[in-house]
Order: sequence, then C-alpha cells, then structure tokens
Amino acid sequence: FPPSPAPPGPPAAPHAVSIFEGNYADPKHPGCARAIASNGVVSGTDGTPGCENGEPQRPWNLSGKIFEDEKKIFIDFSPKGGPKDLTGEWVGNGVRFPDGNVWKKL
Repeated sequence: FPPSPAPPGPPAAPHAVSIFEGNYADPKHPGCARAIASNGVVSGTDGTPGCENGEPQRPWNLSGKIFEDEKKIFIDFSPKGGPKDLTGEWVGNGVRFPDGNVWKKL
C-alpha cells in the first residue's frame, strides 16, 4: 500500500490586519488614490485638486503610526506641507481628520 498522506498541520495563524488597511476615497481630492498599509505607510496621488478629468497626478508616500486599540492613526503630513502628527480616527467606515474631512474606505 502507498503511504498515507501526512495529517494536516495546525491552521496558519491569522495575519493581523489593521482596520485602517485598505483603499480610500478622499472627498477633497475626488478620484485620487488613497491607501493605508498595515505598517502605517499612507500613499496616494494628488491632482488639481482632483484626479477625475485627466489632471496630472503627483504620487506621494507618508509615514504613519497605527494605534489599533485607540482606533487612531498618526500621519506625518510634513512632506506635503502639513502637520507632522495629524491624527486620523476610525469612524466605522473610514478615517476622520481634525478638519472634518473623512476618507471613506472603499
């Protein structure tokens, strides 16, 4: 008889995925890419100011820190001329910033 196959091992540990991880829509920059990675890197493009009508797009990457327990992300917008530690708060379907803008998760 052929040897029987080895029994399956334990299930793989689930990958820790942040609630922030994903792609977003920014109403202040319609049609422009917005993404947050589980390591806190925030990336996107800006148009003039949108990206829906063939405007030239400028890509950017920012560093951030996710605090999962507090449902907050701190993003360094200084490379784009903004604050160094802008706080975004998870609001169930996206990230709300202090100016009231909400990036809606896609």
